[in-house]
Amino acid sequence: MSFCPGQQDAGSQPLPARSRFALALAPTLSARQRARLRPWLVALAVAGMAAALVALALHQIPLRARIALEADVRARFSNAPVLAIGDSITYQAAPRSLCGEEVLNAAVPGDKIDDLVSRAGSLESHLQPARVVIAIGANDAVKPKHSIAEWRTLYREIISRFPGSQLVLVEVNPVEHGRSPYADMLDQSYVAQQNAAIRAIGAETGAVVVPAPQSVSTTDGIHPSRAGALLWRARLFSAACR
Repeated sequence: MSFCPGQQDAGSQPLPARSRFALALAPTLSARQRARLRPWLVALAVAGMAAALVALALHQIPLRARIALEADVRARFSNAPVLAIGDSITYQAAPRSLCGEEVLNAAVPGDKIDDLVSRAGSLESHLQPARVVIAIGANDAVKPKHSIAEWRTLYREIISRFPGSQLVLVEVNPVEHGRSPYADMLDQSYVAQQNAAIRAIGAETGAVVVPAPQSVSTTDGIHPSRAGALLWRARLFSAACR
């Protein structure tokens, strides 16, 4: 029978990886040691496969849903006294700490007020925050829209989910028109009504209200640039940490 380098005998089969590893250890381990080691190797392989499957499953979940899921999981294990909830602006700009206290940023890009209503109760039950920063509304100013009366009712419903928390209500940012078609889709008259509703709710509840700026610095007309995020935080600190 001829043998060519790199070519296997037709009657032989490649050894499984676990067997090759066991043979590599053979010179240094006794049969009893190898027997003791084998269950740990199997468990390690199973754990690795499970981790790979979980990573694959998470990769298949749409980004927005994955961010919401991650926020919910973090809320279950966090002791942060401050919770920040909102949309992509909040997701990008919310600070890691507020007035010297840790912030859990549970904002989800793309969220509208309906999304926040559905998630608020779960976040409160897991975290029971001492302070809640609510910054939502930009996505609601794009058609199709709730009537402002409906939007106001939904906003109050969010607040009702945090009965023991100090509330910080952030007004909706204006847009930089002409920066992107999406920015021009936001109804600025609707934004003005949203902000009036936030101020009224703040007066009713005693919540801190963070006024919207006259102008913003963005990357696309809506989402804050680095300077815009710093301005967003500065307004938050100024209102909440007095």
